[in-house]
Amino acid sequence: MKSTSSSWCYLFVHRAKVEAIHARLQEQFNTFIHKSIVYRKKKSHVRKLEQPTISGLIFVQGDCRRIQEYLKQNFVGVYLVNDRSTHRTAIISDREMQPFMLVSQMAPHRIRFMPHPFSHYAPGNTLVRITSGVLAGFEGYRIRISRDKCLVTGLGNMTVAIGGICKDTFENVEEYIRQRREQQDEPSPLTTADLQQEVDACCFCPHDQLDLMTIAKSLDQWVMKARYWMLADDSREAAEALLGILSAVGRHFRTVYGDVRVGSFKEVTSVCREADNMLLSIVAADGLAEDLRQHILTSRCSLAADYPFLPMQS
Repeated sequence: MKSTSSSWCYLFVHRAKVEAIHARLQEQFNTFIHKSIVYRKKKSHVRKLEQPTISGLIFVQGDCRRIQEYLKQNFVGVYLVNDRSTHRTAIISDREMQPFMLVSQMAPHRIRFMPHPFSHYAPGNTLVRITSGVLAGFEGYRIRISRDKCLVTGLGNMTVAIGGICKDTFENVEEYIRQRREQQDEPSPLTTADLQQEVDACCFCPHDQLDLMTIAKSLDQWVMKARYWMLADDSREAAEALLGILSAVGRHFRTVYGDVRVGSFKEVTSVCREADNMLLSIVAADGLAEDLRQHILTSRCSLAADYPFLPMQS
C-alpha cells in the first residue's frame, strides 16, 4: 500500500541506477521525476527525447522516516537530501508540489532549476504572491531570465524559476503587510539599522488565515537569508535574524496564538521551529565565538520565558 502522507522529500542517485530505484520506490510511494524535452540530430532527421532535467533527482511522497528506512533496507548508501542548515530531511509540502508537477507535465520547459539559494535573488526584488492561475499561492521574486518573465521561488532546499507567468495576477506581499500594520496603528519603519527590527516589520497581529499565510511566507524569507549567512560563515548575522523571527512572532501573536478562530498556525509554527533548530545548530558549531554562543542561549531563554507558546526546544 502506497503512503498517503502529504509531504514530499527527494534524493539524488547515480543516473545508471535511477530506473531501478525509481521502479522500487513506486511500489511503496508516490514518486515524481521532472523531465525535459531535448532534440538531437541523428543522421538525416531530428529525434525528440524526454529525459530527466536533473540527472538522478527523484521526488518521493510519504513520511520521510519511513522512506529513509526503506532506502536503508533496500539501497545501501542512498539517502534523502538534508536541509543544509538544519541537517534534517528537506521537506516540500504537497500544496507546493502539486502545482509544480502540473506545470511540469503541461509545459516542462517553463521550469528552470537555479544555481543559487533563494536568498541570492532577494536584493533589488520585491516578494510577490501569485493570486490566480495554476500557481496561485506561490511566492517569490519576479525576475526576467532570457527574455522570459519568471517567478523565482524555493522548493525544498532548491531554487526554481517558473517561466511564462506574465498573465498571472500578483499581490505585493510587503505592501499587504504595510497596510495591515497601519490598520493596527503600527506602521513599519522606513529605514533601520537593527536587523531584528527589520524582521519585526514582517509581522502584525493576525486576524485570519490569509494574515497567517502572509506572515509565515514573509518570515520564511528571513529563514532563507539566515541559512545563506550560515553557509557564508556569518553566524552572528544569521543568529540575529533567527532571534528576530521568534521575537516578532512572540510579540505579535501573544494574544492569538493557537486560536482556531484565526486559522491554522501550522505554517507559522513550522517557521518558528526551523528558526529555533537553526539557532541550536549555530550554538553547537565548533569554533563559534563564546560571546555569541552566550548571547544566543540567553536570548532563547528569555524568549521561552516571555512567550511560552513558541515551539522551541527545551
